[in-house]
Amino acid sequence: MAIALPAADAPRAAAPPSLARLLALLLPAAMAMYGAFQGTQMVLLPLQLQGLDAAHKVVNLAGVTMLCAVTGVLGMTWGGAATDVTASRWGRRAPWLAGMALASCLTLVAIGWQSRLVAIAALCGVFWFTLNFYQGALLTVLPDRVSDAKRGFASSIFALAGPIGAVAGINAAAYLPGWPGFCALALAIGASAAAYLLLAPEPPALAPRPRDVRADAAGHGLIRRFLGSFRRRDFALAYAFRALMFTGQSTINNYLLYILQDHIGWQRLPGHSPEVAAGVVSTLRTVATLAAIGIGIVVARRTTRRKIFAQGYALAMAFAMLIPLFSPTWAGMLAFAGLGGAAMGAYSTID
Repeated sequence: MAIALPAADAPRAAAPPSLARLLALLLPAAMAMYGAFQGTQMVLLPLQLQGLDAAHKVVNLAGVTMLCAVTGVLGMTWGGAATDVTASRWGRRAPWLAGMALASCLTLVAIGWQSRLVAIAALCGVFWFTLNFYQGALLTVLPDRVSDAKRGFASSIFALAGPIGAVAGINAAAYLPGWPGFCALALAIGASAAAYLLLAPEPPALAPRPRDVRADAAGHGLIRRFLGSFRRRDFALAYAFRALMFTGQSTINNYLLYILQDHIGWQRLPGHSPEVAAGVVSTLRTVATLAAIGIGIVVARRTTRRKIFAQGYALAMAFAMLIPLFSPTWAGMLAFAGLGGAAMGAYSTID
């Protein structure tokens, strides 16, 4: 027998935060996340592996990166799917965001303590899983809490958070190498996640999702639907383009510190510091990316063509990567950063 509570006794949901407040809290959370990724993989981890075994640093970094790629994909996938089927008084995403933010912070700090390759690799794999899980859950906030009419504008928060967060994270790691750098990135993740969870709480989600969604979260049907998407030619081509694009970019980004140190030569770098030089390259690339995004948005409004942006990106980025090859100088790296950043901005306009 069901008993209806009087209206006065029924639990009241907190008023949802305004869009401006929600986005103002999402921006630092996303920036801290991207900053931790970039600061770790581009500065802190290469320096740590070089200190352990300079002769095999390239091979060791490749092995750790491959492990992180696998755990990162799993984390991103489950971060969206598992939170879809969560039911709690704190919402679907908030419990996972809190747990994965805490796990990422603790793991990041622990990485900085390690002096053995196996321990570093294992903890990095865990960190990439937890922070990608966090990212998968964070990306679902917009479709959950922002209307269709305003979602395009709201999604620009993540477009801005990527390059700006990367600059902040890389420069923090450059000026705080070693364990202090890991702690600084962990603090940024924890503080920004806490601010979002406390100041923009989710409404309760007490009802479970439909059975087909729960099956996807467990992995049943998710892989089948994903593989089935490749039957569509346009999707298969777009996916291949993106996969090749990030393969090329990640290869350069992950080894940027070693490229500056060994290919360009530390004597040619500002302050004779590869870490500082990596921060300068990242900053210049970000400025060029943001400028190109601004121009690209104006151009995109005047045309319905989209593939031309991707084609322009591919040609410009390929040319940018050739510059340091034929001109292994600091000026060549700056040219690479400027042209490569502009190319990325053109692609980001229609991503």
